[in-house]
Amino acid sequence: MAAGIDVRTIETDELPGVLYLRRSVFGDEFDIDEDLDIDGRDGEAIVVAAYDGPHLVGTGRVLVDGVTGRVGRMAVAPERRGQGIGQRLLRRLEIAARRAGAQRIELDAMESAYSLYERAGYRRSGDNEVIVGHRHVPMSKPLPVLRPARDSDSADLIVLIGDAFAEYPGCVLDVDREEPWLRAPATAYAEMDGAIWVYTDGIDGPVVACGAGKRSAEGLDELKSMYVAARARRQGLAADLVELVEQWSANRGNRIHLWTDTRFLDAHQLYESRGYRRTDEVRELHDLSNTSEFHYVKDAAVGSTSS
Repeated sequence: MAAGIDVRTIETDELPGVLYLRRSVFGDEFDIDEDLDIDGRDGEAIVVAAYDGPHLVGTGRVLVDGVTGRVGRMAVAPERRGQGIGQRLLRRLEIAARRAGAQRIELDAMESAYSLYERAGYRRSGDNEVIVGHRHVPMSKPLPVLRPARDSDSADLIVLIGDAFAEYPGCVLDVDREEPWLRAPATAYAEMDGAIWVYTDGIDGPVVACGAGKRSAEGLDELKSMYVAARARRQGLAADLVELVEQWSANRGNRIHLWTDTRFLDAHQLYESRGYRRTDEVRELHDLSNTSEFHYVKDAAVGSTSS
């Protein structure tokens, strides 16, 4: 599969190699003229590449215009197909487009690649067309949209967090006894001298991720309520929410720390990847879930990048 493959945005000096791979796929395999492939827009596009060690094995690009991203020039070396590289490229392009402000992705899929995009959540958006001599299917997909949480998000947040708790044996969500803030999340965090944000599935879709911060002590804020729905993971949402809360705290001139359930191993990896350090402190909440929490601190300046 695609284990060990490095997928990332390219540097300018990598473009010739990307164009060579595209020509070997589009030209040699699909008989597409070079001037139809190399259209002069790679400089304005976000171009990603997949490497297996030093070997370039896949590429794709996205052009972002306002709230719409258009994915294209997807190419994987013939001998490396069926290994999940196309999915990895597509996911990285979606993350890049979302971070550039896109709320929707559009693309024209070759009929032979239709299933790749369908598995990734894309749906047909029009009639088939013949483009550069090959039948294509127009497809689109909404991207997660970031906004401040509202009190009206209560029901969605209860489902989101309840589903997350259900992944761990013994974790119980009792809103009224233990998490009453969920009844009016925006108001509750404002009253705690904090703020909470959500990602929704498209502009009007349900909440698929949340993250928050609140005052913990003088000069210290706490990162709180970080959850991502299972279907929305591996899109960089958690990392972006952590960075957002960190920047919110830094703008207040504060340091930041957090407590996290000892069972949430993926969360520990995320925090450690962002420079958090686990202390020796462990606290017992004596709640319905018998929760023990690790304490993490971050003393370094907030970085400007996220995974």
